[in-house]
Amino acid sequence: MILSTEQINELKGIVENCINLLYQKDSSLITRGGMEQSASFRFAIYLSESINKIEWLKGFQLDIEYNKNGLNPKRTPRRPNGVRPDLIIHHRGDNTGNILVVEIKGWWNDESREIDRIKLEDFTHQEGEYKYGLGVFLELEKNGCTPQYFLGY
Repeated sequence: MILSTEQINELKGIVENCINLLYQKDSSLITRGGMEQSASFRFAIYLSESINKIEWLKGFQLDIEYNKNGLNPKRTPRRPNGVRPDLIIHHRGDNTGNILVVEIKGWWNDESREIDRIKLEDFTHQEGEYKYGLGVFLELEKNGCTPQYFLGY
């Protein structure tokens, strides 16, 4: 979904505010390590609270680990065996309202970050199947997180 510059900037502000809340309220989930799903869940709570206050985002759903494309598995060209984004804001059941896709990795996780970046590139590709308006990679470091954004190309 093509978003306006204003909408993209608003989403970036929301993401950055949610990161700040996560580190203020739930830093122990990050500093202790090994609690990526718990940290993702807390981030999603803050994200849900934020998007419910934004008029143009009302009517969209926030889902975690959503792996369906309609009734079929979610796949991308470089992940043909299936893919499961950490967080998405979308309309369930079709690809007409794909707003935001987020991948989260904790500092303790040894898995390749390249896999997440590939997913975000594929999900935000505006000639691809999903056409998310904005992708975000969050690498949770002990003392903070600087989001890496992906815009459709």
